Amino acid sequence: MATVQFVSVEDCDVVEMDIVARDSDAAHVRLLVDSGFTGDSAIVLSSAFRRYKYRETDPASTSGALQGQQERIVLNCRIPGILVDSRLIAILADVEPLQLPPGIDGMVGLTFLRLFDRWGAERTANGWRFFLEKAAGESST
Repeated sequence: MATVQFVSVEDCDVVEMDIVARDSDAAHVRLLVDSGFTGDSAIVLSSAFRRYKYRETDPASTSGALQGQQERIVLNCRIPGILVDSRLIAILADVEPLQLPPGIDGMVGLTFLRLFDRWGAERTANGWRFFLEKAAGESST
């Protein structure tokens, strides 16, 4: 199994990934893990990340912290060592109502987590960490 780990921040679990634009420009993002965020979309990001879209997709209605019709795009995402060039649907929205901790760009939800064979949080000697595991050789595209 391939495993990646991320240091948890301010009592929150996070995942880090690169969002890669068609012109190969990339943005490194830190995303809050929220397993209660479900549906067809895997990620929520600020509208500032629109320039990284791989392609457009249909808007969707949401309920919860974000409500109503939301703009969605497909992003090309990369987590070195475990998830390479996967295309995921992201909601683009005003993330201010989510009250994310400083330095956190958005959220990943259950749709994202289910790309992996195992995921979770563990306490280590240095504090909490969040991990993702995937069988070696499996593709998430």
